[in-house]
Amino acid sequence: MPVIDVETTILKLEDDWDKALVASDVDGLDKIYADTLIYTHSNGSVDDKATYITKIRSGETKYESMTRNDRRIKVYGDTAVVTCHWDVHVTARGAKIDTNARYIHVYSKIGEDWKMVAHQATRIAE
Repeated sequence: MPVIDVETTILKLEDDWDKALVASDVDGLDKIYADTLIYTHSNGSVDDKATYITKIRSGETKYESMTRNDRRIKVYGDTAVVTCHWDVHVTARGAKIDTNARYIHVYSKIGEDWKMVAHQATRIAE
């Protein structure tokens, strides 16, 4: 697949991820996340796919809204890396959390599908 097609595929996955998070669509997230997902939050806590989806499904974590800009994609064979600025508003265990951060997403081609294998968010010091 040419790099331009991979970039288009990854951008669609990023948009699908955004919509699924805000809608608490765990089926959508399940399709995007690899079974081996490592999800590192901006506070340093880490989830795997099962624990993260459980938090979304139960309502323990609810993404209220997010704004993203400065998205960049680099493709390295069967791996794609996305960097982005992310302003996100979440309710977690009843507490509202507003985060101004940058994130890195790593996608890998697994079989015929592209899957997110890692998320790492880093807060921007204010």
